[in-house]
Amino acid sequence: MRGLASSLMVQVAALALAPALVDWRRPSGYWPVVNALLLAGLALMTLHLLPLGWLFGPKVAESLGVVLSDPLALTVDWWRGAEALLFVLPPALLFVALGRFSENDFNRLLPFLYLGLLFNVVFGLVQFAARTGISPGFLPYAAAAGFFANQNHFATLMFVGIPLVIYQFVALRRPLLSLLAVGVIVLASFATRSVAGAVLSIGAALVSYALVVRLRWQWRILLLAAAVAGAALLSFNPGNVLEFRADDPLDRLTIWRTTTTAISAYLPFGSGFGSFELVYPQFEAAVDVRTSFINHAHNEYLELLLEGGLPAGLLVVGYMALIGVAMWRRPRTPLRWAAFSGLLFILAHSLVDYPLRTPALMLVFVVLSAIVLCQQRESELRSQLDKQST
Repeated sequence: MRGLASSLMVQVAALALAPALVDWRRPSGYWPVVNALLLAGLALMTLHLLPLGWLFGPKVAESLGVVLSDPLALTVDWWRGAEALLFVLPPALLFVALGRFSENDFNRLLPFLYLGLLFNVVFGLVQFAARTGISPGFLPYAAAAGFFANQNHFATLMFVGIPLVIYQFVALRRPLLSLLAVGVIVLASFATRSVAGAVLSIGAALVSYALVVRLRWQWRILLLAAAVAGAALLSFNPGNVLEFRADDPLDRLTIWRTTTTAISAYLPFGSGFGSFELVYPQFEAAVDVRTSFINHAHNEYLELLLEGGLPAGLLVVGYMALIGVAMWRRPRTPLRWAAFSGLLFILAHSLVDYPLRTPALMLVFVVLSAIVLCQQRESELRSQLDKQST
């Protein structure tokens, strides 16, 4: 979470330790374009911090009706931009380290994710059963569900964990037993009272069983059709799930319209990463000002366009294209299908929320992306290491 001293300490420690954890002798399993995309993203965030405002500074005076001088840097707040860069550097280093992994290495990494998922499920169910709020004292915030401060983000971890849990039971050749584990996870999602998270958990289960488990094509089509039907039903009646209500302080449509207006004012380079809280109120209509403070756009793509401009939008499109090409061209193993399913639902949830602004979910997202984009066979990796040693 932004602004927490504990988060800053973890980020600084990660930056100091992560380079030493990378086995630089191992070759990277990413395509060169993947590394180029990562460097481009970091370069864009760095560019916003450079003194280039006198060349490209955003012209917002006319839209606001006031006289504003161009900032020195592209971002409207240099310190928030620096904090955003510090937030993404540890996950970026983790992504580089995971590029040296084989599928066997990822299988050895997954138990740590399962352990975190288990702790959150147990603690979330205990919180739900308790009559009063229960929060561990060592956290610098009040835990709303599991160890998360945001119930929706707890639900995100739940439905992202579903395809990986299914994969694990498939690897153990006990796919039917996964129904029990998935049922507990879906129950925990409902316990958070996050309706969108519960709905996505059910959808994630349907899609994951269709993609990860070896089924006849008729069953695959039936499961995928059920997931599509559920999504269609949700789109026709979104009010209770997505908070599309004009009288609600967090009405998504109102927030998106205001954010879109701000995006047009700050094109083409954006207002600077981490600046949403400062920029959004300048474009908020008086009738839309409520008791709730709008700290995010509740749409990751719109918020990235506002903060990073058109270059950020192009990077998002490039990432999605690479994920699609990787799943098309590389071996579609059950593990990669499970990781792809998790990514699919994180990206879907990002349409109505901001899960990737949470460090824990960002790290899970990085691991899933690495599994899809990096596929080194153990035999090939050992052969390359033997050549280097000789």
